[in-house]
Amino acid sequence: MFQNYFYISDLIIKKQIMKMKKTKLIPFLMLLFVQFALAQNKTVSGIVKSKTDGLPLPGVSVIIKGTTKSSVTDFDGSFSISASEKDVLTFSSVGFTSQSVNVGDKNSFNIVLVEEVRTLNEVVVLGSTVRVTRKELGNAVTTIKSEGLNKAKPVDLSSAIQGKIAGAQVSQNSGDPAGGFTIKLRGTSSILGSSDPLYVIDGVVLNNATTNVTNLNVSKGNSNLQIGQNRSSDINPNDVESIEILSGGAAAAIYGSRAANGVVLISTKKGKSGEPTFNFSTSITSNSLRKKVYVNMSDKQFVNSSAALFPIQNQPASATTVSVAGRNLETRTISGIQRYDYQDDIFTTGIGNDTYFSMRGGDDKTKYFTSVGYLKNEGIIKNTDFTRIGAKLRLQHEFNDKLSASVGLNYINSSSNEKPDGNVFWSPINSVTITNNIYDLNKRDSNGNLMAVDPVRVNPLSVIETFNITQKTDRMIADLQLNYKPFKNFNADFIFGLDNYNQRGNVFIPRYPYAGVNTAYFNDGYVSEATNRVVQLNNDLNLRYVWDINSNLKLTSYAGYNIQTYRDNLFALEGRDLKPFVETINAFNTLVPGSPLASKASYNLWGFYLQETIAFKNKLFVTVAARNDASTIFAKANRSQFFPKVSASYVLSDEKFMKDSFVSSARLRASWGESGSLTAITPYARFTNYASGTLIGNSAFTLEGLKQGNLDLKPERSSTYEVGADFGFLKDRINLSFNYYNADIKDLLLPVQLAPSSGATNTIQNVGLMNNKGIEIGLRYDVIKKEGLNLDVFVNYSRNRNKVTDLPQQRFQLDNNPAGAPVFAEKDQPIGIYYGTYFARNADGSLLLTPAGYPQTERGDAATGTPSRDANGQPTGSVLSKKIGDPNPDYIIAFGANFNYKKFGMSVLFDGVQGVDVFDADYRTRQGVGNGELVAKELNGELPRGYIWSIYNIEEFRVVDGSYLKLREVSMSYDFGKLNSFFTNMTVTASGRNLYSWDKFPSFDPETNSGGQSSVAKYNFGTVPIPRTYSLAVKFQF
Repeated sequence: MFQNYFYISDLIIKKQIMKMKKTKLIPFLMLLFVQFALAQNKTVSGIVKSKTDGLPLPGVSVIIKGTTKSSVTDFDGSFSISASEKDVLTFSSVGFTSQSVNVGDKNSFNIVLVEEVRTLNEVVVLGSTVRVTRKELGNAVTTIKSEGLNKAKPVDLSSAIQGKIAGAQVSQNSGDPAGGFTIKLRGTSSILGSSDPLYVIDGVVLNNATTNVTNLNVSKGNSNLQIGQNRSSDINPNDVESIEILSGGAAAAIYGSRAANGVVLISTKKGKSGEPTFNFSTSITSNSLRKKVYVNMSDKQFVNSSAALFPIQNQPASATTVSVAGRNLETRTISGIQRYDYQDDIFTTGIGNDTYFSMRGGDDKTKYFTSVGYLKNEGIIKNTDFTRIGAKLRLQHEFNDKLSASVGLNYINSSSNEKPDGNVFWSPINSVTITNNIYDLNKRDSNGNLMAVDPVRVNPLSVIETFNITQKTDRMIADLQLNYKPFKNFNADFIFGLDNYNQRGNVFIPRYPYAGVNTAYFNDGYVSEATNRVVQLNNDLNLRYVWDINSNLKLTSYAGYNIQTYRDNLFALEGRDLKPFVETINAFNTLVPGSPLASKASYNLWGFYLQETIAFKNKLFVTVAARNDASTIFAKANRSQFFPKVSASYVLSDEKFMKDSFVSSARLRASWGESGSLTAITPYARFTNYASGTLIGNSAFTLEGLKQGNLDLKPERSSTYEVGADFGFLKDRINLSFNYYNADIKDLLLPVQLAPSSGATNTIQNVGLMNNKGIEIGLRYDVIKKEGLNLDVFVNYSRNRNKVTDLPQQRFQLDNNPAGAPVFAEKDQPIGIYYGTYFARNADGSLLLTPAGYPQTERGDAATGTPSRDANGQPTGSVLSKKIGDPNPDYIIAFGANFNYKKFGMSVLFDGVQGVDVFDADYRTRQGVGNGELVAKELNGELPRGYIWSIYNIEEFRVVDGSYLKLREVSMSYDFGKLNSFFTNMTVTASGRNLYSWDKFPSFDPETNSGGQSSVAKYNFGTVPIPRTYSLAVKFQF
């Protein structure tokens, strides 16, 4: 064929020569060039396989080097591309070493890619622009790729990583559509400050704070509860390429004090060389109540002067009453009572949709990625939802061999329709919990208005139908990154990051159309408006130089600095006694006490670091680092802090004696370092702050919160050491990781009570010591790895032991919350224990009953805490208290499997915590109101009349087992492959989340926390349970 072609070309050339005298030379040469170029173009095809198992590799990028021409292998590993003989084809895929081949005279290629040893040679992100191989690190780092994040269609980033990180307790604190999350890496590390890790996305330090702008009417007292959304809900998981979790001191040098609780490093998707590729996905989701609580449906009720609190209400003494714990309780019952299950009135099935479109492409110089996303997720509480609209752009440009730049913009607009989420008696769940279920909630008067229920209570449908609570957020996350390589082995990276958002919350509670509602529940209506504006800037410079001393020795030097600036402005206004027909903030006639509220927070953080990594024979790595940080939150004398670090990593498998071993990779590692928390308190907490008010008609100033300042405060400090090992067996088909850590935290910042003579009630001091130690184990096994068939299983296990090792007194209460949970700090006990009244017991542990047969409170010597007994063996003395529960888990576990057969895939994930206690205020309240299970037993004679009242005020009664194991994720997918010349791939996925829970929790969900994102407060008081979710998604690539 080529001979004939060249023959025809030769004839054309001869004709051109004959005409040379009549034509110009340049057009002739151009025609000659075109003829030969056409002669060399051809179609090159082939197949790409893995060297490890010989399986075809789908999704391998095939690029003609130096051009934008590209192709990608299909499901069978096949590819086809038009190329010339002089072209060079480059084959690349994640997890494999790239390979380049010259086209030459070949038309077909069989490419074999070598799989990288993932446990040691995998490149991980350590800082904003600092990347190293895993084998260099002396600390534990967990990597999660995008394919592992989005299998079950999570709506936000935090839910996407649940159960996938050893040593991390990831808890969803509310089932509200935008409910908050808590992530604890290796236990609680602070009391006044947050235990959340630092979040960094593409080099931008994210603010993940929880600012309450819609539940201002929740009375906090001296509680440190943090209810509401935290801002990780703004990040679209579809945009994420990978997440690196740095526990302990792994990031201490790069991020300093900001990384005291670990770091979550988020890398989003970026552009790639080649023709533009497009991805479109959409899903529909169903959210439903996973579990109903028990509801008393007995047709009986004790005779009572009021239907409210009929099981425990005091009555005049008579022949039909029984005296229990100081109350006369009626034993007679009436029958024919109609009861209702109010759960059907407040819960619903919510529908959600998540639609996403992205485009990526570029050439050798400029690359781009852009995406838009729309999420609408309805809650399981009627008339609640969350909407998120986002647009993202990432541009990368290489100016020359020395200078490159990257710009990222991410705009998010979110809005939500809410209902009060616990902590008040007029939330949907609490209004049900405190109402005797004998009323038809849907019954209305002649004007169509809802009618009253129990005296002073709120009809739950009033909350559902008439409360208007909204929250809106506008957010911009942006970064500019410059990379400069002026000469060999040296590079400088500069990052400018911006996180700016405006939050606005509005609440409207109309006057109730029925009389008798408790004034504390805003019987005359309520309105509020709050705005929160946050600007956070970070500037980071990282320098690196590699010293190639000889073939055995290499040094890598790092140096850098960072400056972070934070500003926020919060303004809130609350009022009651509403005017008719007005629903805006102007509707109130009376300001709520303490309103209006205006506050500003402003602080700066800065620091610099030096780090040296010594590599010997590419198998022994020693890193020494030093960092100095400062913060304007503390006085000048205490704000500058020095933090050293040292770590070592030894690749044992590179030794000669390991070459013929079944151990394919082995590494031993250890590290020690110090870190500190320079943001554990608010910017002005060290000062004595004053609030304005009036006294006898005159302006006056009082101590804000009756708190005295302390100018000598200094940052909390942590000293941590860690040892661990990573092993790979059978060519890394089995991977085992083990870590042991021990962290001593000193100079804990705690609120300390003061003598009344000081004019204040409390102040903050550095007076506590705390310790966290534990183990983390991760195991993954590729059980089957054959052509068209793969099965892997995994398990993550971690155990943390927290202990308060020193306090200025034996114990003191940490949290005075709306549920009355007795949260304490006590010497030689875990932080946040429940310390309260408890049951009197016999020597064998059984309940010590009163002569009438009822449980009772333990009594004795209050000074020593020793129980006492009278002559009849009954408790005597003062009411005693002790540790009655511990919300810190004994251990955290997650396990699951991934299965693939040809084009079908399936994954399953279980996770849970064991040994957790929860202070369940709702369980107790349901019994007192009359709709709980113990009420039914009293009515049916299974329990003696008065049993509920006998235990009602014993705090141990409210502490229940909060352990659980959840079927967290299940997903099934089918990859149709290339559909036609336009659609290169289509995947359909069916998935479910939070499908089942094995637990003994008597209320809705043991995972949720009415304390929100608090570091220490854990209790249940009307929080929305986490829904069971089913999703069906389709994804196209073209």
